[in-house]
Amino acid sequence: MSYDDSWDKPHTPSEDEHWQESDCYWFYDHKNRIGGFHRIGQKPNLDSGQVTLFVFKEGGDRFVLSSGERAEHKLGPNARQAAKQIVGSHTAEALGAGRMRFTWGEEECKGDLEFYESFHEPRNWSKTGHSDDFMSNINSDGHLECSGRIRGTVRIGKTSYEIDGLCHRDRSWGFRDNSRASLHRYRMFSGTVGPELSFASFLLDLKGGPKMVAGFVARNGEDLDVRDLRVITRFDSDGLTPLGATGILTLETGEEIRIETRSVQGFMTPVPEAGAASQDHISTFMYNGKTGFLDLELSTNPGRGTYIPTQEDVTFLAVDQGLSASVEYTD
Repeated sequence: MSYDDSWDKPHTPSEDEHWQESDCYWFYDHKNRIGGFHRIGQKPNLDSGQVTLFVFKEGGDRFVLSSGERAEHKLGPNARQAAKQIVGSHTAEALGAGRMRFTWGEEECKGDLEFYESFHEPRNWSKTGHSDDFMSNINSDGHLECSGRIRGTVRIGKTSYEIDGLCHRDRSWGFRDNSRASLHRYRMFSGTVGPELSFASFLLDLKGGPKMVAGFVARNGEDLDVRDLRVITRFDSDGLTPLGATGILTLETGEEIRIETRSVQGFMTPVPEAGAASQDHISTFMYNGKTGFLDLELSTNPGRGTYIPTQEDVTFLAVDQGLSASVEYTD
């Protein structure tokens, strides 16, 4: 199924309480050293909305909203509109032609951003069936991934910044039950350097099921599915914070693409329904002399424990909610 503007707009939910719709994106302005991660989700049949927000300025402040009462909202009467969804002060609006506007207005952090350029046509995880099991359990009705550029204004603490940087967006709608996922070795590895290389990929286990891998690589207008993904991660002494990683994406043709990353800033999100926690780390990499970026999202929990780490357990990773000083990731 080919992309059209309807993919970016709110859809009619089924009657299942687990039906959800979400807009998610991550970004990095290398020149201004500002990046972040933002998710706006709704479960209309439960009349609830969920937000996740992480924004940072290297050498400045960072803001985390990933758990607690501020991350959960009762949906208002105008929460679902023809081209817009609203959760609390957070909005995602389809502007047409693949463009999106995202806003938020927390006390310590505010933003107004436009995803204004796509490097490739938005598409699903897989065109060759690799994501069928995942889609039936996690995003049953539809999903898109797309890399491009984003611009606008963010305020972190008391300081406002204009940004224009790289971005990757992820949108899904349909049945999703996170309790079905086993996050003991979960990896998502998605980002871009520009039209010459964009990629989206994940490795995930469903409880009682096999390992699932899906994704694609888009290069100068052509895209190929990912057949396998390995993310070799270099952890700090806390056993949690990744200082960098090597991503190996194997395409359907057998070609391997290796991407060496350096972590810039990251945060943790508890996932209590899955008995685990996940991390997202905005990271950089080099490709043909250009600086690209990606989100390394991971959960490392080989013992399947249910302990959720605290700020005291980690070195650089942001766990505590709210405003704090950014921390330089060093060896």
